[in-house]
Amino acid sequence: MSVELAAALPAVVLVLGLVLASVAWARNAVIAADASALGARVAAVEGAAAARAAVERVVSGAVVEVNTSVSTVAVAVTLPGRGWLPHARGRSVAVIEP
Repeated sequence: MSVELAAALPAVVLVLGLVLASVAWARNAVIAADASALGARVAAVEGAAAARAAVERVVSGAVVEVNTSVSTVAVAVTLPGRGWLPHARGRSVAVIEP
């Protein structure tokens, strides 16, 4: 019994580590999506500088891009991944208030 456990334990630890890493990445993706929605709402009313400040105040270490057209504003938020995890990105678009 102990030989089988010793042989299988590294695989169990590896799978657990992968599951925890994917949960951490999914959490960052949700945070990036929420932050981009916040930034788009703020940018539509107060402008791009206020949107950047609001997102950076809420999410530290985020890279914020604000693109404004005639009637819409798009905000993209990128959170760097930890270690080997990919970056988490969120993008939202809002209509500019007149």
